[in-house]
Amino acid sequence: MNELVILNFKLLTLSIFKNVLKDPAIKALLGVFAYSSKSLSESLVYYSNFLKILFESEFEGDFTKYLNDLIKHDENVFTKNVARGTNLNENIVNAAENELAVLSELFLLDTNKIKEILKSQFKDSEQIVNLLGNYEKTETCVHFDDLCAYLKENCYGIYAKYGAFFYKEGKINPVKHTDVITFEDLKDYKTQQETLIKNTYALIEGKGANNILLYGDRGCGKSSSVKATYNEFKNQGLKIVQILKQDLSALDSLLESLAKIPSKFIVFIDDLSFSQEDENLSAIKSALEGAISKRSENVVIYATTNRRNIIKETFSSREGNEVHLSDTIDENASLSDRFGITLTFLAPNKDKFLEIARKIAQDKNIEIKEDFDLKAERFALLKASRSPRVAQQFVKQYCD
Repeated sequence: MNELVILNFKLLTLSIFKNVLKDPAIKALLGVFAYSSKSLSESLVYYSNFLKILFESEFEGDFTKYLNDLIKHDENVFTKNVARGTNLNENIVNAAENELAVLSELFLLDTNKIKEILKSQFKDSEQIVNLLGNYEKTETCVHFDDLCAYLKENCYGIYAKYGAFFYKEGKINPVKHTDVITFEDLKDYKTQQETLIKNTYALIEGKGANNILLYGDRGCGKSSSVKATYNEFKNQGLKIVQILKQDLSALDSLLESLAKIPSKFIVFIDDLSFSQEDENLSAIKSALEGAISKRSENVVIYATTNRRNIIKETFSSREGNEVHLSDTIDENASLSDRFGITLTFLAPNKDKFLEIARKIAQDKNIEIKEDFDLKAERFALLKASRSPRVAQQFVKQYCD
């Protein structure tokens, strides 16, 4: 029995870090181990698949970085409870330590060792085996104490690796590339931004934070302000989860899931509005205020809307045949009242619009010529808006 077969059996004993073995690259490598004394062709297929996955990964062929990433971001009973600061059963701790020792043997393995074993098992195979590609080794297996420290500081699983997510069809998915906008990029609306920062800081500190409704004219930076808030605090462990309007029926379920995770979250709902018959309306009302369950202290909801009264009303709805029509009208207006804070973003006047456009141009080191204001105002009139978004669009056109 060769060394690869023995290591394969050792890895099959994993229980805490069992999920690591389900990774496609590791499954392919285990295939090499399993067939290393049975079939050369099977070993070659599995090894080439292993390398393909490794080369196409974010680690570009560095197996030790790839494997450490799997270990550090695995979701299991050990990693979850360490991240939460929960006292663990001694048997679980011992199993985790022992399994890290087994996984560390993978870090000692390199391409040359695998080739050497295959050539010794299959005579006259040297030419073929030498055609196999190589992978890199630059790290050793993460130490037990270092892993515990990482989990306590960063959370566990995808919540340790990523900071931004979107919720779709009952699943929380990571966003690998996020908008890097900051408050310095946003002109004007400083009072609104300061409120967002203060409220989010209270969330981070566990001092009690409000849900916030960002209301106002289109293009005035409501969504950008939420994204800038995330970027302001992401290095302090803040996470953001965007949920689309069509998934709001699952909002309570999402909030319940996030309540169990030892991180702070903004749940972001963009462009919020409802018709009176919208089935998602009751879900968000319950989530904001009225659910029987206690509100989690690690989550706030930040929502944007162009409408002060988020529920769309019609003249016919006001002229309905209900006995207590005023109750219905009050109900329609009540959703916005359930947010603890409402921030208003109104389109600037002409002078403020031109000031914003100049600031954007200065940030980009664009020379402001005599015709700048005149062209900016003409552009705004064509767009029928003097919003900061229009100012951004003008500056892009102006520098072209």
